[in-house]
Order: sequence, then structure tokens, then C-alpha cells
Amino acid sequence: MVQNAFTLKGRTVAITRPRDQAEETGNLIKQYGGKPYFVPAIAIKAASDLSAVESFIAELAKEKIDYVIFMSVNGIRYLLSSAENLGLKAQLEQSLEKTVTMAVGPKTAQELRNHNIPVGLVPAKYSSEGIIECLRQNVVSGKSIYIPRTRGATPDLAKSLRSMGGKVQEVYVYESMLPNNKDLKERFLQDLTDGKIDAIIYGSSLSAKNLFKMLRELISKEKLRDIMNSKLTIVAIGPVTAETLSEMGLRVDIMPDKYTFEETLIKLAHHWNAK
Repeated sequence: MVQNAFTLKGRTVAITRPRDQAEETGNLIKQYGGKPYFVPAIAIKAASDLSAVESFIAELAKEKIDYVIFMSVNGIRYLLSSAENLGLKAQLEQSLEKTVTMAVGPKTAQELRNHNIPVGLVPAKYSSEGIIECLRQNVVSGKSIYIPRTRGATPDLAKSLRSMGGKVQEVYVYESMLPNNKDLKERFLQDLTDGKIDAIIYGSSLSAKNLFKMLRELISKEKLRDIMNSKLTIVAIGPVTAETLSEMGLRVDIMPDKYTFEETLIKLAHHWNAK
């Protein structure tokens, strides 16, 4: 148990992350005395077409890319996996040493280091907004910027960087899909309706939108929204996610100052214990 006056004791916290990523967050919830509830709203698979990855590696080798921005651990893992399938992993790793790599946050930065890839920049705020603020302090106009990420990502970051004069390319290295687990959906809706879940953490805009899509055959979006607003403490891990939730009609109770799951859980514990 984490030695902290503020705990999650007796509380059940739903996590919408992909199942293979949620374990670490689930363990943190347990450390704070809470009970994790896994309701993955995103399923992930590798991109089927690797031509964009091959072109990206070729451009890197020519030293024609100024910045490579990694938005997630998955972006790194699937890029390296695709490069390995192409027989270009060693070339990719060597070429990344000759550009400026940027990691959206400490977990992503650590994943790069785990593969001996140097980390050039980490923004003060672990979000797209933080990346934009960080790159404003650098020369972006006319620079070539590549973002390895999921096909389902929101285009806001790329649009903002283009408005700053950057030449931006998104490289889709994996795909985010709707999970298709009928039993999980039915159980979650029943537990939600019965008040067995105390909070839900949305780690991305996509997870929020997908959860509603997953349940649309079981309940209207209006009823689901009303149940969540009345029964849950709703947590957004960053401002883009918070904005999406607000647009969906969901009340955002908590958003951490630092956009990590550990900071999110600490803030959630403080929120409940302050009442």
C-alpha cells in the first residue's frame, strides 16, 4: 500500500485503456487501496500496410527529417515491430540518432531509452498542447516533422504544427478499433447501472467515443450519459480528452496537472477524501 493519507480504499475505478496496457494502471489502483475495473474501449492491431513505414525509414536515412514525435509507448513498439518485419530495424534505430526525437511524456521517453534510442525533447506538459508549447521555443517553420501513431488519432496536433509552418506527416504504425466483447459490454453496463463503479478514467478522446459506440446497441447515448453523470466521478487525463467529454455532455470532475495515470489517481484520491 502506498503510504499516503489519501487512498482509494473501498472504491472501484474503471480503466478504459487497451487491456495489455491497463495492467500497470490496475496495479497502481490496488496500491492505493482501490479495485481496478477493466473496460477496454480500444483494441489495437498492427498496420497491415507497411509502405508508409518503409518510406519513413528511407527519409530518415537520408537525414531529411528534423523531428520525430512519439505520442505513446504503442507508437514506438509498433514502429519497431514494423521495421523488424521489413528487415530495417537496425537502420531505423541508427537513423533516429541523427534526428530530434520527442516523447510526449516520461513513459514514452523511457520506452525509447529501453531500445537505446536517444530522447531529444520531453514537453513540460505531457500532451499535444505541451508538445506545441515546447516546439514553439524551437524553429518549426519549414521543418520536416513525422508522427508515428495510430490511424484513429485526432488530427489536432498535426494541424497545429502545420499552422506553425511545419511540414507534418503522420505515419500510421497501428490501428485502434472497437473491442467486440458482448459479455464485457453487458457486464459493464449492469455494474454501472447498479452503482458498483465509483469512477471512470478516460485516457484519450478515442476511448470516450469508443465506449459509447460499444454500448449503443444496449442503451441510448442520452441514457448512458445521464447514468455516468449521476453515478460516476469522471476523470479526463488531459485537456483534449476533457474537451471531448464536455462535447459529449459528460461532466468532467477531475483533470490532473500532470497528465500521467499516477498523478490522476492521486488527484482522484484527494478529490474523494476532501469531501
